[in-house]
Amino acid sequence: MFGTGGRIGIVVPANNATLEPEIWAHLPRDAAVYCTRILAKGDLTPDAVHDMEQHFERAVEELHATGVDVLVYADMVTTFIMEPNWNAERTAAMASRTGIVCTSAWTALEAALQALGARRIALGTPYPRGVHALVPPFFARPGYDLASNDTLDILAMTDVPKVPGKTVRDFATGLRREGAQAIVLLATDLPTFSEIEAIEAETGLPVLTSNQVILWNALRLCGNKTRIGGLGRLLREH
Repeated sequence: MFGTGGRIGIVVPANNATLEPEIWAHLPRDAAVYCTRILAKGDLTPDAVHDMEQHFERAVEELHATGVDVLVYADMVTTFIMEPNWNAERTAAMASRTGIVCTSAWTALEAALQALGARRIALGTPYPRGVHALVPPFFARPGYDLASNDTLDILAMTDVPKVPGKTVRDFATGLRREGAQAIVLLATDLPTFSEIEAIEAETGLPVLTSNQVILWNALRLCGNKTRIGGLGRLLREH
């Protein structure tokens, strides 16, 4: 049987060409990942996110039928666009409906920040500036302090997976880091896995990215505590 060390089901926005290749390349041999896509297209706008949400229930049903141990809603930007309590309600509804442990890009990030003891962070996103503006207030509500925040300001959803590694690295290392305890890069479609170690080496800070924290959190919810090299301090030490 595949996935004796954990069977992870992930709901992925259809424009995302990054999450699956990144996670598959670093997945422990005893774990398995199963993904179902929900339609997302066009520019990254609140209307596009609301339209995508209409496909959520179908995706959960399909993953439930697979017999997964953990369900992950792998979209970070929805957290900032929907109402403030949306994230907790969505994960609770998934768990209640399926009887399966559920997490999301946001709850995985919260768990990782707690594991590192990081409250002050340097934050980067690829979101259009209008969407990015929603992010700092969201982090402030639970008490996170931003040393700085910036965005790559990418409008078209399909452009985010095309961002070169050097651009990601230069963007992350260019964030102001005074007093920061971690660097956080958001978006599950932003390619980051090839750059995490280099960013940590240059800045001396742990780096958290959306797909990295999803992989870490989902494995641990499955009881799989495999340490994974090449993806930064979080997966190597925690």
